[in-house]
Amino acid sequence: MSHSLESLEIIDAQIHEPFPGKPLDESMKDQLSLWQVELAREAMDAIGVDIALAVTSEKFINLAHERFPGRFPGVHTFWHTQPDLAAEVRRIKAHPAMVAGRALVGDFVTAQMRPEFDQGVFEPIYATAEEVGLPIFNSTHGGCARMAAVAERHPGLTLIVDHIGVAQHPVSPPETMTWAPFEDLLALARYPNVHVKLCGAPLLSQENYPYEDVWPNLDRLFQAFGHERVLWGSDYTRLRSADLPKGARPRRRGITYGENLNYLLHSDRLSHEQKALVLGGNARRLFDLPPISQDWGPPPMHW
Repeated sequence: MSHSLESLEIIDAQIHEPFPGKPLDESMKDQLSLWQVELAREAMDAIGVDIALAVTSEKFINLAHERFPGRFPGVHTFWHTQPDLAAEVRRIKAHPAMVAGRALVGDFVTAQMRPEFDQGVFEPIYATAEEVGLPIFNSTHGGCARMAAVAERHPGLTLIVDHIGVAQHPVSPPETMTWAPFEDLLALARYPNVHVKLCGAPLLSQENYPYEDVWPNLDRLFQAFGHERVLWGSDYTRLRSADLPKGARPRRRGITYGENLNYLLHSDRLSHEQKALVLGGNARRLFDLPPISQDWGPPPMHW
């Protein structure tokens, strides 16, 4: 039985707020969040993404929830400098627009784990999130081996390792972007509560779209974790800013949102059922997302 790609629900496990191409005039700056929500919605509509987890400001998340309930589930970033992290985790769990939290255990500037991680500063996040049932994304920037201890201490906590466990440029320094920490990520597969955000793999490709040279490692990822513990995320605002002049191009355009999705969506290396899990089903299950709405179709034409 053949299946249509159009039948797939596409859920992006990570977007950040997009910014207008040029700064807004002072008179329009109070509308920035509205512009950002609509820019994100338009980008999603253009490539067929139904839902996107918004790893963004709470202002964006609240406004997106008001305009498009359920379409931009919020992911709150916990800063280790906050005074009462346990209380903050409980607040986010009770927030109607939030579905997960994020722990910045790695320092993206240096691509090293933060010293506060070893000092136990992040422990209240994990302990409280396990208690209340809040999944936690973890930005390790290459230090994912250190997540083993967290997985062992908190077996009831859903942990997601961001960016396939490796440091990635742009953001981290270019010289830190290597597949080496990927071996540490694969070792985490023995913990059933650890999941992986498949995000940024095209950045590690030495080829143009469809980035065929990343598949030997992606095959190993799926072999280790299965297709049930891997969820696709685009981080498209970062990848589109990547200065990767591979081939002759009339202008720099980085890795587009469409390329970011389509190297998986149109690949013959994944079955329809596997695509349904990785590109949407796993995120729906982990974050208990509401049904999609027919009201999310393209906006009507205005003449």
